[in-house]
Amino acid sequence: MSSSEKKAQRNEKRRQEEQKDHRSVGIYTAVAAIVVVAAVVMMFFNSGILQRSLPALTLNGQNYTAVEVQYYYSSFYTDQAANYAFDSSTSVKKQVYDQETGQSWHDHLVEQAVEALTADAALAARANSEGYTLSQQAQDNLNSTLNQLDTIWISYGLTSREEFIRAQFGSYMTYDKLVSLINREILATDYATQQLEAITHSDAEYEEYYREHADTIDTIVYTQLAFRAAVPTTDSEGNPVELSDADKAAALEEEKTVQKALAEEVKSKLEAGANPEELAEEYKEQLYSSVLSRRASGVNVNYSSYSDWLLDSARKAGDITIAEQETVDSYFYYVAVFEERLRDEEETHTVRHLLVRATGDVATSTPTQAQYDVAEEKAQALLDEWRSGEATEDSFAELASANSSDTASASNGGLISGITSNSNYVEPFKDWTLDPARRAGDVELVKTEYGWHIMYYVSTDDPTWKLTVASALRSQDYDRLAEEASQGWTASQGIGMKFVAS
Repeated sequence: MSSSEKKAQRNEKRRQEEQKDHRSVGIYTAVAAIVVVAAVVMMFFNSGILQRSLPALTLNGQNYTAVEVQYYYSSFYTDQAANYAFDSSTSVKKQVYDQETGQSWHDHLVEQAVEALTADAALAARANSEGYTLSQQAQDNLNSTLNQLDTIWISYGLTSREEFIRAQFGSYMTYDKLVSLINREILATDYATQQLEAITHSDAEYEEYYREHADTIDTIVYTQLAFRAAVPTTDSEGNPVELSDADKAAALEEEKTVQKALAEEVKSKLEAGANPEELAEEYKEQLYSSVLSRRASGVNVNYSSYSDWLLDSARKAGDITIAEQETVDSYFYYVAVFEERLRDEEETHTVRHLLVRATGDVATSTPTQAQYDVAEEKAQALLDEWRSGEATEDSFAELASANSSDTASASNGGLISGITSNSNYVEPFKDWTLDPARRAGDVELVKTEYGWHIMYYVSTDDPTWKLTVASALRSQDYDRLAEEASQGWTASQGIGMKFVAS
């Protein structure tokens, strides 16, 4: 090979290497650019700008974001979780609400949120178009709610109002947005309340509604002993257990065999006449949960995996069954004993109360005696203040709105209605309310695990079944009112809906 040919070959090799270097630089530059863009996108996402700006729902030409939908979604989620309608330890996106359609609980909760948002938006719009102004009670409720919002974070042991808002209403909720939502919701509710007060229903209508909906109104009394089969995620020392999908499935099947055998054993003992309470004590180490002589309305029973069995007209006292339910990572065996189905004639009760909470730095901590003493002293001072004034129910409501630590009822003057022996209130509170000697206007201090309550007895009301019917009829009236207000409105979901989180 001549020297000129060798030189040409070296030049070609160098050119190829240079091209390779250029390609490498180009690749690395492109990768770096992708990484930078991804980082920027992630920062943008985490900032909440997308969640607070992209439309999740468009109603009548008006856009609403995921933050606004989340406000309603979270409320429904909390209510349903409290009724054990689904397993709150597992994503509701993985749990089926409607077996026929396959709709998930998440999608169902989104539907409910959209309906509630639409109703509030339509009713508030109609109220504004008619020049409606808040009633004094609604204005007081609004003021009380906003005042509570400024201080409630302290009793929860949080560092700021904003931290409380994010914890309760979603990571992207802001104070200003929350205030606007509360304003609209109270306006819509107050306007609807004024309209509904003009609607009355006869006794015949109550009876007719009961006959047509007895399955949802009747009270079902039953006992439930539950066993759960699940694969441990940690060992005895708390260390994570790593298992393949096949090993998990095999372990779950083995555990199902054990738990089903326990359920069948308990069922056999019940059929032989064993006492459910004694069995609950005997098997307390193996049981997932137990509920003895639970009283539940038919509508709440519907969430049970064996609701059809409970509501079957052929059911009689002492009937026993085993029902099974599968969730994402568990399998349940429910041993159920039917006790009674009845049109519940138990009277309901209404009270107002003002809670003076006895707590330390953290709301969930057990109060010391000194903290109880401080709370009692403050409660007595507030009671003396009320007695030295008009000492009426209205003045008590004003006192509760301004001073109660129970934010859920403070916005309504401390009012709590529909209390029965089955209500889920702390025993001293419930015992005082249900005392047969109780008369309208009775006032007393009552100590509970939360602190000291100033109790005011309002009234003895309709029986449970009638109160349930009244609520259902009022709900129907409200739905008609909201439907009329939103008549002609169009609705469509947008990309922002994917940011609504369970």
